[in-house]
Amino acid sequence: MVAEDSFARLVADQAASDHSWGARARQWGMLTVFNQLWESYMLAPSGDVFVDRDDGALSRPSHDERETVHAQAARRHPQLHHLMPHRPPAAQTCPSCNGSGEIAIADGRRILCGPPCNTKGWVTDDVSGPHHRAG
Repeated sequence: MVAEDSFARLVADQAASDHSWGARARQWGMLTVFNQLWESYMLAPSGDVFVDRDDGALSRPSHDERETVHAQAARRHPQLHHLMPHRPPAAQTCPSCNGSGEIAIADGRRILCGPPCNTKGWVTDDVSGPHHRAG
């Protein structure tokens, strides 16, 4: 994954948060990659992804959630660039986000692009995978 001391610095450097999710992530030695309304997505030093669904118990994410966490961690932290899934030669630019991994909404804010690309910015026509979305 990444050197233990480098990952520990990322965990220590995460912004202090008044929310219990930030404190729990630091306590567990994990990096908070992003939060949504009722859940926090965290990365362990091993590269495993966990979700705190606001009950203090960690759960395993879906394939799409794991892919999104890896892509966002890679975009936000250069040390974690190896987590970004490799773009296959036949992949196409995501029609929902136009390759940026984010979607602009009416009030000017940007939100993460979920399926079909899970913030990678590209999609494939591979119908054998669990994350295939026609589009």
